[in-house]
Amino acid sequence: MAQMRRKFSILEAGSPRYVLARKKAIGKSIYLGVAVSYTDEGVFDWACSSYDGNEFVSHEDTFCASTTVTRVDQLKHLFDTIIKTVGDYATSHNYRIQAVCVGCDEKTAEVVAEHPDLKDPVRDMCTRFWFDLDATPCIYKLRGLSLNEEAASAARKVYDWFTPQFPGSIPRISVDPDTNEVLVDMDNHCHMVDLKHFEETTDKPTWDKLLELAAECKRRQLKILFFNSTPQGGGVALMRHATIRLMRLLGVDCRWFVAKPNPDVFVITKRKFHNVFQGVTDDEQYRLRKEDKDLWVEWCEQNFDNYWGEGKGVIDTADVIIMDDPQVSAIIPRIRKLNPAARVIYRSHIEIRADLASIPGSMQHDLWDFLWSGFISKSDLFLSHPVAGFIPPRVPHAKVALLPAATDELDGLNKKMSAADLEYYRRVFNRCAEDQGSPGISADRPYVIQIARFDPAKGIPDVIESYRFFREQLAAKGLEDDQHPQLVICGHGSIDDPDGTVIYEQVIEMLARPEYLPYAKDICVARLPASDQLLCALLRSSFCALQLSHREGFEIKVTEALAKYKPVIAFRSGGIPLQIEDGKTGILVERGNTRGVADALTRLYTDNDYYEGFVNELRTKAQDSKRQEFFTPFQSVNWLYLATQLAYKGNNDASIAKNQPQADQIEGTYMGNGELRTWGAKYVRQFWQESS
Repeated sequence: MAQMRRKFSILEAGSPRYVLARKKAIGKSIYLGVAVSYTDEGVFDWACSSYDGNEFVSHEDTFCASTTVTRVDQLKHLFDTIIKTVGDYATSHNYRIQAVCVGCDEKTAEVVAEHPDLKDPVRDMCTRFWFDLDATPCIYKLRGLSLNEEAASAARKVYDWFTPQFPGSIPRISVDPDTNEVLVDMDNHCHMVDLKHFEETTDKPTWDKLLELAAECKRRQLKILFFNSTPQGGGVALMRHATIRLMRLLGVDCRWFVAKPNPDVFVITKRKFHNVFQGVTDDEQYRLRKEDKDLWVEWCEQNFDNYWGEGKGVIDTADVIIMDDPQVSAIIPRIRKLNPAARVIYRSHIEIRADLASIPGSMQHDLWDFLWSGFISKSDLFLSHPVAGFIPPRVPHAKVALLPAATDELDGLNKKMSAADLEYYRRVFNRCAEDQGSPGISADRPYVIQIARFDPAKGIPDVIESYRFFREQLAAKGLEDDQHPQLVICGHGSIDDPDGTVIYEQVIEMLARPEYLPYAKDICVARLPASDQLLCALLRSSFCALQLSHREGFEIKVTEALAKYKPVIAFRSGGIPLQIEDGKTGILVERGNTRGVADALTRLYTDNDYYEGFVNELRTKAQDSKRQEFFTPFQSVNWLYLATQLAYKGNNDASIAKNQPQADQIEGTYMGNGELRTWGAKYVRQFWQESS
């Protein structure tokens, strides 16, 4: 007697179990394993296993495709069926599919290997899980005694890859133990997007240039490396994940390495590097001392020797190396010694107060003198945010090019979401807020939001003060309290930022003061787990966004808000005025003018025509085109252009590398073809756009 196949149960709308499932505060997280076996022409056996960390629920089926269509179309029809089946199952039970592992047995893998065109439908199904069901998809080759066993194994594997205690489909950060290379997307097992998705969101001239430069990198076999201090938390890590993802799809050899964390060093790099450069502290206790310098240099050199040095196959084989910020910049002289032919780019992301760094004896001057003279000056090129005041003294403009920060239009921070997704993440936020003793977001009231790390430069006290004035103005206009928007202040943490807890606790203490106590019940403050979609949903559902940073490099959260058609009210700080067209896409206010922020909020909230004017402008094709510069494909063109121009490999003159002067002894940069270029503090894009 044939074994009866198990099926997912689909609850009937209105049934007692269906109603009960919807009483849950948050839908239960499940992780799926999908196994497919090609049995005969047009006949597929498939199984799906749902796992919640405790038990498995299985579904098995056979799909008979039309024999009059191609194998590719047969697979597409099969995957339509799979996605509909699991989607209906999750919806009826109010489950949340966090991640899916898709795999096949060895026989099916052989069929796919014989017909490479069959890979595309498999990858396409994965991207549909990402965009349609908000589930992170993974691909894996499976083994088992049956399809059902393979599916269960896949479900358990994907569960282990993620972080089930946090709602949100973010895989665990994976770092190679031998080299500290960040293995982005679980070493390429996660497959969320294809090149076609990037192409659909990119202007044709930019896309064509990207493909042209990628082809040149592959032809010359260039190896590009990024270095920084942490694989997660903060804008640099977010950009690197997205960059590596796209580079892999393009077939470019581009890798990313991080240092082994040391909390004592991170206190130095955050409070005595980052905060001092931004001028947010003048306390002499944060002046860099000899013991700080020694500890930091020792840490950098230990990382170099243990993970990246001679014989490790990292720096000794690299063509272009990008150093993100000063945290690990002490390895630059070691790079020069080990691999003189490697070209080194120093990428400065933070605001460096050039005015303070120019004052002899100031903390900024002494810090910059130490970092520049001993380490950063050995770089071939200095990349700065496009703000003149961010280029510190002694950096010749002949060696400076400008590059804004970027975000990714297709990752969890920016992708489009359904109404059900937005509601789910509102409830997730409320659980996080409740766990921290904070009010949650009401389902029937608008809210204003600032998303930022809890950092002394982010102006969070000014956000709260502006909100107090805003509430007073609304009350003066006769609006009842339940008609007033809430305020949401939230952000992720970072392992190299010891200030987060300190600033968070200061904010909580501030809300207990008498002048803010009447509004505290409507101010939602939370430090959030690493869930990109959570931040995306919060921003998408907001009324408008604030960015009241006192010191800022180039705030990517501003770009992300504008891309979601949310007007942004911000201080005129750092690079923010370059991102907002005052009066068109947002409102710029002088730093510290909290009443001005309140005035802007009040007008946006009480004058619908005024508000819609911003939204309509943000939706125009012209604005969409302007934002291209701040997305991953455009940014990748900049990186590939620099790599192809600077690298010696493939320029048919190896002697150039051996005969070049020291980088700190020339005005400008020797290019890969031996020519001397003066960059003149121009945008990188100007060079490749002119050459096109």
